[in-house]
Amino acid sequence: MKITKEHRQRLNYYLKQFYKQHPDEKFTIFHFVKYFKTRLKNNKDAWMGVSGETGTGKSLFVIINQILFGRPYDLTKNIAYIPKGDEISKMFDKINFNTLLIDEAAREMRSVNWQSKAQQGVNMKAMTDRFKNNWIFLNMPNFNEFTKSMRTGNIKFRAVIPYRTKTYARVIIQMKSRNWGSDDPWSDEKANDVYKKVERKYKEIDNDMILKIERNLPNTIMDFIVPNLELILPDVTAEYERLKMESRKVAEEEEPENKMNKYKKQYDDLRIKFAKFLNENPIGLGLRPVTKGEQATFLGCSNSTFNKLLSFKIEEPKKKKNFRELEKVKPKAEAKVMYDFDPKEVEVAIKQNQFKTEFKKLKEWLLNDNFK
Repeated sequence: MKITKEHRQRLNYYLKQFYKQHPDEKFTIFHFVKYFKTRLKNNKDAWMGVSGETGTGKSLFVIINQILFGRPYDLTKNIAYIPKGDEISKMFDKINFNTLLIDEAAREMRSVNWQSKAQQGVNMKAMTDRFKNNWIFLNMPNFNEFTKSMRTGNIKFRAVIPYRTKTYARVIIQMKSRNWGSDDPWSDEKANDVYKKVERKYKEIDNDMILKIERNLPNTIMDFIVPNLELILPDVTAEYERLKMESRKVAEEEEPENKMNKYKKQYDDLRIKFAKFLNENPIGLGLRPVTKGEQATFLGCSNSTFNKLLSFKIEEPKKKKNFRELEKVKPKAEAKVMYDFDPKEVEVAIKQNQFKTEFKKLKEWLLNDNFK
């Protein structure tokens, strides 16, 4: 779904009316978008983490920014819904001086997945592709879930949505410290100490206390409120929710557990068919000529698959030797060649033994009614 000129005009008008009703607010989302648009025009990029509890409106807040940014915007091209593999890198390569939302970044960007090739690819994009001048939003409920390299390196800004009321959500914008050697460039330890003191004193922290604490942190550069986009552009939010649900269904189907259940069912079905095949003999094997094609059809597989099954060899497990008894094993004596018999008699005996083996195979073949 493409965002039209009418969508932008409606959003701008509603936001202006909204901020007129809150004259005490020093900053608005217009200041926020203008700041980052200017940053990108100065040949820079911006990677921003967006954190907040589930349901605070992280994604809708980002969509408002993407629409106000003013560049061509599509809900399928500028949002990576529950991304997997190299989907993020491919979408990043297709945009220039634009925005990209990595929705539910927890799938690929969590610290527990630090070794994944997808995450390493995103990290490399953040470090090397600054020239594309893109504004990237990474949604993560808990900011600390990002890897340390992302938190202390690639992500330069973060938006925190600490609470949401019936009419708006509060957004706090913070910038990473310029002290590159700091282990806590976001002043989280300092904030935690303040929150603990407030909890001990008041036992409960309300919204006003949160705002006061966050405003006093050295990393905070601005804060503002945003209305619910669902009330302004219901068609856009409905389409966003639909696309997100479709992506979630696909992601659930591709989960390893679901794949294992699928293969387990196929394996169980095949075992049942083999049991009938051996015990009930439903296709009359041995009683009439039966082709491989008929056997494969009964088992529900192709002829090539059936031939592969026949070619498999089950190797007997090797007996494990007791390493403690290896020293007791005496080395084999070298074989000595002794000719106490006529070599011609040996050759005749070998031929007779081969004949007996071939005759035994032929007898087994005839008993199995293969001559029919």
